[in-house]
Amino acid sequence: MPVFDHVVLPKLTSTSLRGMSGMEEFLMPSYSGFGLANVTPTIAHWLKAGLLPAPILDQSILDNFEDHYQNVILVLVDALGYNQFKRLLDEGKAPLWSKQLENGILFPITSICPSTTASALTTIWTGTTPNQHGVVGYEMWHKELGLVMNNILHTPITYKGDVGGLVKAGFEPTRFMNQTPIGQRFSNHGVESHAFLPGGIANSGLSQMHLPGSHLHAFTAESDLFLNMRDLLNAPSKQKRFVYAYWSYVDGLMHRYGTFNERVTEQFFDFSNALFRLLVSGLDASVRQNSLILITADHGSVETPVNQGYDLANHPELTNMLTMAPTCEGRLPFLYVKQGQIDAIKAYFEHSWPGEFEFLTRQQVLDMKLLGNGQDHPDLEDRIGDLVAVPKGNSYLWWPDRPNTMQGRHGGLHEDEMLVPLFSIGL
Repeated sequence: MPVFDHVVLPKLTSTSLRGMSGMEEFLMPSYSGFGLANVTPTIAHWLKAGLLPAPILDQSILDNFEDHYQNVILVLVDALGYNQFKRLLDEGKAPLWSKQLENGILFPITSICPSTTASALTTIWTGTTPNQHGVVGYEMWHKELGLVMNNILHTPITYKGDVGGLVKAGFEPTRFMNQTPIGQRFSNHGVESHAFLPGGIANSGLSQMHLPGSHLHAFTAESDLFLNMRDLLNAPSKQKRFVYAYWSYVDGLMHRYGTFNERVTEQFFDFSNALFRLLVSGLDASVRQNSLILITADHGSVETPVNQGYDLANHPELTNMLTMAPTCEGRLPFLYVKQGQIDAIKAYFEHSWPGEFEFLTRQQVLDMKLLGNGQDHPDLEDRIGDLVAVPKGNSYLWWPDRPNTMQGRHGGLHEDEMLVPLFSIGL
């Protein structure tokens, strides 16, 4: 069974982060060959579509693939963590994938930091790391607009039921990034780029930001997703093609019920059945010879049972030491601290949640390259906050003005959040 834990995991676990006192359970993201940030640069390499800013996958991974392909298909399953996936395999709950391992290949790679969708997908669609593209977290302080924005919905976080409302403040999704989307880069090298997205988000601000130069295909169910992908790939074309599909439903159920809930497992089973029956089995023999299908995820998750003790509404003494509510993610809160209050905040955390959080200053985050290598986005420092709280185990913070019902979360540095699969399906 070609599962390459032994090749990759020792290199991922021997990091500077785990060498820091109190940080032993955390995993440093890889930006130099063993991470999600290296996937689309490698796809560009395989399609002969030029160099992207981040490096390609490590040679120990590349040795298991051909040097070039006519079609590369990347299917991203939101929140399918590597440890979760391995558990499903080990428990016999993913039989289609176990069978595929006879000819396929499975590697663990890391997500990025923060391990959250908006940051990870922007990395995928630019070939850059979060420090470069500047999309750091689900919620983010936008200094120029003077508000905290939702990086998925492109709306102020205090607005309820609004989508895309930042345009009223002059926000333009296609001009927000300082990076060139890969669709435009690929097009310049004669490579077609196609993106299959759920209809509800196909025209979202985040999608508009990512997809210039790409052909957008909206879908409503597994059937039209995989049959339309099949028909596209079977259609004759002289151009090389990058075909991307995003599947969101594992993530939605994980948040609602928890990582290992039966509903999450059954949803992934249904998705997998449709993938193999409608797409993989439906490809023409000539297409199979020159194509590669990769399955990966943006992040994993941890189970986080509802606990009112983590709700900041019950901690006014703490919030009074902050200039505003935290940003980023409940599993990686960015804290904007009133002058002279950093030590007091650390003491409050230790009193209220003893041993459950570690801390990094903004400068530590930057110095250790936690968000990536290369030139930092000009607004990066403003978007990080003064202090980053790093939860251990299943801990988190909750600050939205609505009931906390989430049974699963992500965003942090726990191995279950940080490790994602890179699975090559044997064709």
